[in-house]
Formats: sequence, structure tokens, C-alpha cells
Amino acid sequence: MTRCAPKYLLLAVLLGASPNLLLAQSAELLRTYQKYEAAKSGGEIDEALKQGTAAAQLTEQAGQEQDLEGLYRDLGDFAAAHDRKAAALGFYQHALALKQKRLGSTHPDLVPLIGDIAQLKRGDRQFKDAAALYERVVAIDTAAYGADHETVVTALKALREVYVADSDTANVARVDEQLKPHLNNRGGLPMPGDVAKSRRYKQNNGFATVRVFYGTNRAPSGDPRPAQFYGTARGDLAYGYLDVTIPETHQEAELETQPRWIEYTFGVDPAEMRRRYVLLDKVTPLSKDEFSKSLHAQVSSSPSQDLFIFVHGFNNSFEDAARRVAQLTYDLDFDGTPLLYSWPSQGSATAYTIDEASVGISGRKMADFLDTVVSQSGARRIHLIAHSMGNRALIEALQTYLARRAPDKRQHLFGQIVFTAPDVDRDYFLDAVNDLSGVAERTTLYASDNDYALRSSQFVHGAPRAGTAGDVIVKLAGLDSIDMSQVPADSLGHSYFAANSGAIFDLFRLLWRGDAPAQRCGMSSSKSSDSLSVWLFNANNCNGLDILEAGVLLKRFGDLAGAKVVHQIATLTDPNQVQEWKNIQKRLQSLLPTVAPAAAPQTP
Repeated sequence: MTRCAPKYLLLAVLLGASPNLLLAQSAELLRTYQKYEAAKSGGEIDEALKQGTAAAQLTEQAGQEQDLEGLYRDLGDFAAAHDRKAAALGFYQHALALKQKRLGSTHPDLVPLIGDIAQLKRGDRQFKDAAALYERVVAIDTAAYGADHETVVTALKALREVYVADSDTANVARVDEQLKPHLNNRGGLPMPGDVAKSRRYKQNNGFATVRVFYGTNRAPSGDPRPAQFYGTARGDLAYGYLDVTIPETHQEAELETQPRWIEYTFGVDPAEMRRRYVLLDKVTPLSKDEFSKSLHAQVSSSPSQDLFIFVHGFNNSFEDAARRVAQLTYDLDFDGTPLLYSWPSQGSATAYTIDEASVGISGRKMADFLDTVVSQSGARRIHLIAHSMGNRALIEALQTYLARRAPDKRQHLFGQIVFTAPDVDRDYFLDAVNDLSGVAERTTLYASDNDYALRSSQFVHGAPRAGTAGDVIVKLAGLDSIDMSQVPADSLGHSYFAANSGAIFDLFRLLWRGDAPAQRCGMSSSKSSDSLSVWLFNANNCNGLDILEAGVLLKRFGDLAGAKVVHQIATLTDPNQVQEWKNIQKRLQSLLPTVAPAAAPQTP
């Protein structure tokens, strides 16, 4: 097998060191890696463990802790597979210590290793140690995903089995109480073979329904039809929820839109429309108190207590924005509660100046909406996502909302803040975002050099926009600037964040795990002279419906995902479906933690 050079070697070459000298210095390490792989392939267990341990020592001497972490994990897997339990335990513990040093003690990526150690402890009848490890898994998963998430249920079941094996009846009863609502109300986890039905929003009669809570300072139009319920005029802050149907034939990153002429056609079957298009099906206005109670109930009953608020951009009607946020929610398989803030855009490509005036006065209205959501929803984490001109409303809302709070009450109020293609003056954006330091767990900018809508805006304003990449891309400490120029999108290159499966997958990882760019698919960094990084997103590495589906399965089932996909493939007879699931299986394997360090081709 041809392998790549260790990362430190490539980095050193790029920094100007002599390749021949570096190859000489690393030759022993490379040969040891190759001997390790050869012994594994040949089934030479003792020799493989010997060479793997030697490779670990040399890797540690080279100071490559992340490579060392992966090697220890691989050694642990190999030793465990060949019943060398004591050796496997030691390797796993080394890997866990390194991963914990890198990520902290509560990161969900620790869970697979903790689980492996717990299984070894249980197999060795060290039940107290195994139970303590599974209790830690439950705590980490609960903090990361919420108490109702499938991964928590899985961990509780494993914990219960340990207590049963230890004849600890008191703790068995305690865990049974924790499991009871999941087993009674939800029937437990889907069984193997049910993975194709594992998404949150279930299809029924050819469509699924996504409920979105909303706030808007649009005035009601007086027309009771959902698509026309709110018009383009400014109004008081209003609240409610809406339902959007997603057809069973929906493709990720698509916004299936009915032709406008259908509205004027007699005899159109509404049920058939729901099976073909993404439709705003229902709008339910609520008083502020009713909204707060309904939102709190929805958040409490959702698999995750997270929520996100989406703010649309220029040239969006209320209907347009509702359909977009529902499509995004469905594609992200979002476990929490989606919300929309809709400001009175005219929904017309010729009304740019009118929209600018409307968004300018909408930020303070949104600040009141934000205050209600933060104080009344009961959400564990609140994410904020804005697109295009909507970023102006979001920034104004945040500034107004934060001005009402004491400085010591502003840290990590929000989970993720994501500015997508912001049609905002670049210099203003720099100052505004700099003032938001520490407000969110992570702040992200998506920018593109192929955004023709922002090029037009720059021409109109005579100044660069914050959503433009290239030489003027915003670089700021505490802001992850992602250059999305390689992401294909609509004809204007402006809606890439929701119109490309690779971009949706990046947002999926961000909302689910809060991963730094370096931990996400398709990212490479480019540092400038001021030492601030810009991350380049390669959509080709992360594009395709299979990677998004693999991500959903990994989120739903954790370490069980691989086995469930294998079972799913075994139940299929259609060759096309088998191939689709094999593609998903391959993507799933690529998303699991790297198990082996890279090595270079054999030198002469």
C-alpha cells in the first residue's frame, strides 16, 4: 500500500528544510511504520505489536502527538481484535490521554475510546471501573446532545448491562427509570435495518412536515392563504409558528418550487402538490405569551434542546424564507427547534433600496424577538444564522440586545453564529464582529469570490462587502473565515450555504459538534502575513448526498452506525440501492476517527 509522508515531514519541507536531510532523519520511523503494516497484513501478531510500539516511540520523539494518538488507537484495535486485552487497554488509555489533552475532558469525540476501554474492563469483570466509564459517556453525550438523544439512550443501555452483570440492583433500577420514557414513548432505538427511517422528520403520505417558529415585523396582509399571510409592509413585532411540507422525492440541497402558473390553475390537488414541492402549508399567529409557551414546549419535547434562528436576505418574501429554513432544517436533520426571523423584504429583485431601508429598521425589532427566545425558550444552546442582507438585521439585533446586558453576562450566550454571504460593508463588519468577541462558542464567516450578487452590491456601494473572498476576505481573531469560492450554487453564486450538499454538511458539523475548521471535512488553511488564517473549503471532498446521509447516521447511532449500515446492505436486493448504501458506508468510514498515522512511500 502506498502511504503519504507524515505531516511534520511535509510541513518542514514547505518551510524550507532540506528534503534529503528530513528523509534521512525520518527513515527509521518510515521503515518502522512499514514493518508494522506488513506484520499486520501477514497476521504476525507479536511482531506487529512490537513494530507498532517502536513506531509509537519514534513518533513521540518526533513530537507528532496527533499522529501518535491515531497510532495508539490503531494498535488498540489490533490488539483487541486478537485477544491481547491488556495490551489493548494500555494503547487505548494512551490514545485517550492524548485526545483529552487536545480536545478537553468533555468533548464527544472522546466517547468511542472511553467506550472501548469500558468494554475491556467489563470483559475483565472490572464492573465498577466499567460502570464509571459508561457514566462518563452518559454525561458527555447528555451535555453534547441533550438527555433525549439516541446516543444517550445507547449509553444508558450499556450502563444498565454492566450493573446487571455486577448484580447492582439499586443502580439497575435507577437506570431503568432514566430509560423508561424513551422505551415507552419512542420504542427505544431503531433496530438494525431501520437506518433508512432514522431521520427526525418522518415521511407520511408522500411528504414530511417541518414546524418552524417565527418572529416578524411584517404586517399581516389580510389574505388568509399561507403564502400571502404576511406581506411587504412594515408592522409591529408578531409571533407564531408555521408548517412547511417536504416531499418524499426531495433531494438534499434542493428547494423544489412549484411553478407560479399553478396558483392560477383550477383543479390542482393540494395533496399532490405536497408530494412534489416544498410548500408553506400553514401559518399560525400567536400572542407573545402563547408563542413563549408553545416554543418552550417544543424545545422541551425535541430530541435536542438546541435551536437556531435563521434570518433571510434581500428579495425574500415570507413564503420564500419559510421554505428555505424548513429545507435547511430537513437537510441538516436538525434535532432541535428551527426559528425564522422575517423582516419586510419586498421579495423583488428591483427593490434593493427599499429592502435596505426595511432591514435598517428591523434590527431593533429582532432584538426584542431575540430577548424573548433567550429568556423564554428553555433552549440549551441558541445558534444564529443570517444570509446576505439579513446579516445587517442580525448584527443590529445583537448590538442592541447585548447593550442591555452587563459585560460580565455576555460570555457564550450563543452556540454558533454563522454569517453567510453577508451583504454588509466590510469595514463596518470588522468593527461590529470584533465587538462580539466571546459572545458565541464559535463565530463563522462564509465568503465567496464567485458571489455575483455581492459584486453588484459592491458596485452600488463603492466598497467591498463582508461576504466577498479573495484579497479582501475578512480576517479577524476569533472569527473562522471560510472561503467558499469553490462551492457551486445558483446562477448568482449567492445561496451556496443551502444549495450545495457539501456546504450543508459543513453547517451540519458546525451545529452538531461545534468543530473547529481543522476538524471538518475539506478544509485547508492559508495564513497571511498577519498570521490570521483563512480556511479554504474544497466542496469536491465533501460533496454528495452520501456524505450527508453518513453524517446523519453517525450522529444518530454513533459507534453503532457502521454495523447498522452493514445490516441494511444485507437486507437489500436492488443493486442500485446496494451501491448507494455502499457509498454511504464508505463515507461513514471516512468520518470515523483516523486510525492510522500517515507514512511515506518506501525510500530507496
